[in-house]
Amino acid sequence: MPKTGIYYIHNFTNTIETFSTPVAPPGKKQKTIVKKNIYFLIGLLSLILSSCLSEEGEGGTSVVQGYVYKVLHEDDTYNFETDTFPAAKTDVYIVYGNQPIYGDKMETGYDGFYRFQYLNKGFYKIYSYTTLPNGVKTAVMDSVTVGNGGTKTLNNIYIHEGKTNETSYIKGTVLVKYYDKGYVSGLIPACDVRVYIRRKDAAYHFDEVRTGSDGVFMFQRLNPGQYEVFVLTEQAGEKILSPIIKTIEITTKGEIVTIPAPFEIIINA
Repeated sequence: MPKTGIYYIHNFTNTIETFSTPVAPPGKKQKTIVKKNIYFLIGLLSLILSSCLSEEGEGGTSVVQGYVYKVLHEDDTYNFETDTFPAAKTDVYIVYGNQPIYGDKMETGYDGFYRFQYLNKGFYKIYSYTTLPNGVKTAVMDSVTVGNGGTKTLNNIYIHEGKTNETSYIKGTVLVKYYDKGYVSGLIPACDVRVYIRRKDAAYHFDEVRTGSDGVFMFQRLNPGQYEVFVLTEQAGEKILSPIIKTIEITTKGEIVTIPAPFEIIINA
């Protein structure tokens, strides 16, 4: 009970004493007035007490429960496959009504289960945190309204974690022609060739990868924006290097952007 409630009770008591202590012996009319005022004050006091007890928070008989699952975004998988499992020993928070901060928290069990007990009727928000690759945490939230007594089971909460969470990929292919004393091979997959990436109009690249045996390469953990992907090629019969540049744009998080046409390079034997 807040201090204001105690203050009101104290003043109600004083008021009752004032009304119930007449200066002169009370007549029938005065007794009626005193009785009506006492009934009024008791009713008002009951209303204040009931409003205090019905606020969201602990002190009731309701239960809110559910499960939290962790979605792991692994690195170097070259796809968006994820691993989902119960989020054990993970903090879960409950907000009472529309309060600006949480009212209580608990740790999930080995199976990701949580259970908030002894809640009054009202509105509650439950949340846990997703961790982005840069370390920033964002809340994954659900809400529920409970009555007096009973158990409400919420939808599963899925939190995400891993270096590739909410990032994108750029994927492409490099083909090569080999020149050897007038002999020219056909285009074949270029194995173990360096591929570079930089932000559009930047002077230098910030990452590089090598192609696989199938000529395929992939850049991971990219945010939305414009990029320039390039490889170096020789000239036929000359070992002079020049870049082949393709501009690629990532518009949303969590997508794989495939460069439609392969890079075609020349290597002199």
